[in-house]
Amino acid sequence: MWPRWLLLLVLGTAGWRVFLHAKRVAHTQAAGVSEAPTAVVRLGTVERTIRLSGETSARRYASITVSRFRGQPSMGMSGLVLTKLLPAGTLVKAGEVVAELNGEDLRTSIDDLKAGLEQAQIDVAQQRAQQALDWDSLQQTVRSGEAAAEQAKLDFGAAEVKTASDQEILRLDMEEAEARYRQQLKSLDFEKTSLEASARAAEIELQRQRLVYERSLGDLKALTFYAPMDGMVILQNVERSGGTTALYAAGDQVYPGRTFMRIVDTSSMQVEALASQAETAELRVGQQAEVSLDALPGGKFSAKIYSLGAIARPRMLESYYVRTVPVSLQIQGRDPRLLPSMSASADVTLGREENRLLVPLEALQEESGHCFVYVKTSQGFEKRSVEAGLRGATQAAILSGLKEGDLVALSRPAVIGRQSAATALEARYSGNVPSR
Repeated sequence: MWPRWLLLLVLGTAGWRVFLHAKRVAHTQAAGVSEAPTAVVRLGTVERTIRLSGETSARRYASITVSRFRGQPSMGMSGLVLTKLLPAGTLVKAGEVVAELNGEDLRTSIDDLKAGLEQAQIDVAQQRAQQALDWDSLQQTVRSGEAAAEQAKLDFGAAEVKTASDQEILRLDMEEAEARYRQQLKSLDFEKTSLEASARAAEIELQRQRLVYERSLGDLKALTFYAPMDGMVILQNVERSGGTTALYAAGDQVYPGRTFMRIVDTSSMQVEALASQAETAELRVGQQAEVSLDALPGGKFSAKIYSLGAIARPRMLESYYVRTVPVSLQIQGRDPRLLPSMSASADVTLGREENRLLVPLEALQEESGHCFVYVKTSQGFEKRSVEAGLRGATQAAILSGLKEGDLVALSRPAVIGRQSAATALEARYSGNVPSR
């Protein structure tokens, strides 16, 4: 048998350990209850959004491009100088002059073409008069040949009283005159064709010079540029010496086929963005969005999806397997601060639920496909299953399991609920107390 004093010592030690452990557990529970951050369940609105990045542009615009010259194809090979150019940001009306190119060389060329055209018209008229004289002369020669042939024929008919040798001479003269007349008749057709061809060639050359002159007049008109619509002047970039770029300005050279200006309708601004192909499954035309601009901190603009690309494409400098789809978002309303080529982001609303119980996302836990939260009660934190609804960027809607005003833990509490530390220790040490 155990001595009494040893038994009392063992029981005293065990009781002291139970007391210390119960005190430590109670302290831990109190710390867990007080230190776990909580949030109040409240009624509110939750939205689910996707953020897209891109830049602004105008859906309605007109490009101002230097046309290729038809009258003077070689003109503009070394560039044309801008003598007039409205500054960027200028508001213009349709029909207003927005730019002009230097046309002195073209005007000099047009003067030369006009003088050459007038001289060509005179030459053609003179050629036609000369051809008429030549044609009359040819016809007179043919008539003379015909008369000579008739006279030779008459002379031969009166040769009966002449000698045989004279008759032979007259016969030969008649045959020669008839052969000459037939040859003149044949050559008359060739000469007529030749004169007609020469006249036609002169007329074609005159028409060509007239066409070059008229096209050059059209080229001269093309040196002045008019606004085709109401809008704002947006200048394009030009490369300068040293590899730098700047906006076009008066004095710069611009080549045919080059666009140096755009007239944009600032009431038709949009955001051209790119969405990953995984996100496009939730995007639809007409979805609302909120646009933010880096250049306008705090400014918000309402927008909606205007169009979605049909084909995903790889982006430059990224993996070939990373595909994106172009998305256009039409900005609602008009704002003079909106300009093309401004970096922007758009938060597209995918879903919205109002008058829902809301909890922070960090309060919502998942386990085996089920959602639960830790609700604070008078006895500590209680693990409670809930039915979650729409999840936004920071909050989630709760359809059932909570009520307004509940406190939920934002992280897993150190202690779940309250339990008697003494009871736990008694159960733990009940088999360890030595028997007598």
